[in-house]
Amino acid sequence: MKSSDPFGNACLSFLSGNRGEEINVFCNVTEPDIIPVDYLFRSFNQMPEIEQEALRLCRGKTLVVGAGAGCHSLWLQDHGFDVTSIDTSQGAVETMKQFGLMKVRLEDIYAYSPLEKFDTIISLMNGVGLAGDLTTLPRFLNKCMSLLNVNGQFIFDSTDLIYLIEEEEVEYSLNPNNYIGELEYQMSYEAAETDWFKWLYIDKQRLKEVCEKEGFILSILFEGGDYNTLYRLKR
Repeated sequence: MKSSDPFGNACLSFLSGNRGEEINVFCNVTEPDIIPVDYLFRSFNQMPEIEQEALRLCRGKTLVVGAGAGCHSLWLQDHGFDVTSIDTSQGAVETMKQFGLMKVRLEDIYAYSPLEKFDTIISLMNGVGLAGDLTTLPRFLNKCMSLLNVNGQFIFDSTDLIYLIEEEEVEYSLNPNNYIGELEYQMSYEAAETDWFKWLYIDKQRLKEVCEKEGFILSILFEGGDYNTLYRLKR
C-alpha cells in the first residue's frame, strides 16, 4: 500500500541523515513547486521575521496546530513554555518526539479535546490554510477559539494571493464564486503522495468580515513584504 504521508516520510528521512531532499508540491492553478526538507528544521535565526514575531508574542500554556517537524514548538519549549504540538502526520509526530518535544499528539484539530485549555494557540506557515476554504473557515476559527482560556489568543498568518493576478502568474476570474485564495494541493515525496486537499489563503477584508460575524476581535500584529500578515484573534 502506498504511503500517504510524504511530509512525515521526508522529515524522518532528514533525521536519518539524508540532506538536500525536497517535497514536491502541485497546485491546481500555479506551477509545481518544492519545499526543501531542511527548511522544515530551521532555527529561530533562519525563520522569516513574521514567524519570529509570532513566537515572541506567545504567552502561557501554548498549543501549536499543524506543528510539522516542530521547529516552532522546539523554540517555545527551549524558552520555558508549556507547549503542546499536534499534527495529522504520523511521521511528523515521530520526528517531534525524536527531537525531544515533551507533549506531542497525532490529532486532527476538529477531534482534539484536551483536558485543559490554552492561553495561546499558534499556527504558522499560512496557518489559516488548515481551514480549507471560505465556507469552512468559521468552523475552524470557532474550534480553535473553543480551546482557549477566557483571555486567550489565537495567532496565525495568511497571505493575500492577489499578487498572483497582479503579477500575471495566473489567469483567474475575480467573481464571487471563484476566490483566488481557495486552492487545491497535492504533495509527494519519493513513493508517498497525498490526495488533493483544499488550502485557504485569505485577504484582510474577508477575514475581518468573517471574524466580526463570528463575534471575534481580529488584530493585525505584523505585515510582511510579500502580502503576508500575522493576526491575533480574541474573544
